[in-house]
Amino acid sequence: MKKQAIIFIIFCITVLLSSYRNSVLSVDLVQAIQEKKVRVDITSTGGYSGKCISMKIENLSNIPMYVGITPGTLFIPGDEGEQTLVTIQSNVIVLQKAESKTVLVSGYCTELSDRCPASTTTFTAAKSSNIALADLARLMAPYTNLEDGFVQQAVWCITDSQSVSNVSGSNVTASKAVREYLFKQTGQTDTWYQTRRIPEMTADRNIVNTAAEVKGKIEFKATKTVELQSVVENEAGEVVWTYPYKTSLPAGDIVFDFGLKVRNWKKGNYYIIYTCEGKELVNQKFTI
Repeated sequence: MKKQAIIFIIFCITVLLSSYRNSVLSVDLVQAIQEKKVRVDITSTGGYSGKCISMKIENLSNIPMYVGITPGTLFIPGDEGEQTLVTIQSNVIVLQKAESKTVLVSGYCTELSDRCPASTTTFTAAKSSNIALADLARLMAPYTNLEDGFVQQAVWCITDSQSVSNVSGSNVTASKAVREYLFKQTGQTDTWYQTRRIPEMTADRNIVNTAAEVKGKIEFKATKTVELQSVVENEAGEVVWTYPYKTSLPAGDIVFDFGLKVRNWKKGNYYIIYTCEGKELVNQKFTI
């Protein structure tokens, strides 16, 4: 009898859980808005990247609801001169019957040439027709804890033809996968270097994507011990930076990290050159 009672209790719990699942509505945000299942008030927090969207959402139905914000969803501002934002990460908002709540949603600028949304800006949610952008969102969605700067630079490669060299983050696996996709999608040639950029907002809310640092790996073969000297030249062949020390390295396959602060450098092509006793061993171009 005791065993039968336990089986009966488990059966009842299973039925109740199944009944609850069947009484909860799962719906995409844009669909829910169109079908008037929810009422939303979407505003800007005054930013262009990260948690810059505030959304007050109300469940208009008489059952609990899971509202999903699909990666690639657009948030279009009322002012056409301001930036449309896109979501990259998946979001699910849980609403009880007739419940209303306010949540912050991560969004990323898709129009670098437009102004950053003001704190008074209102948005409407819409599906994206940009297949490449939607594919990028799906590619990045499984990765967690990606830096906002990494996500933003990747988005700008698709929407604003920015260089894929700008895309670098602490998640090595994600960086490799995203860069490979972007190089293929944009037709750009893979680069040996990465450029860390710091977007800066001007007084009129325009964004300047400022280069701060160039980093990468230098590789070459040495047939004997070498004593390296290094300089950087601009397109005119003028030396704009000199490493003040000589570096002694043994013969063999040489691989080492290169890093250079480039804030306030002029846009253009530059060349990192390594020599030994006046003989050029490495000459690699990078672009700011």
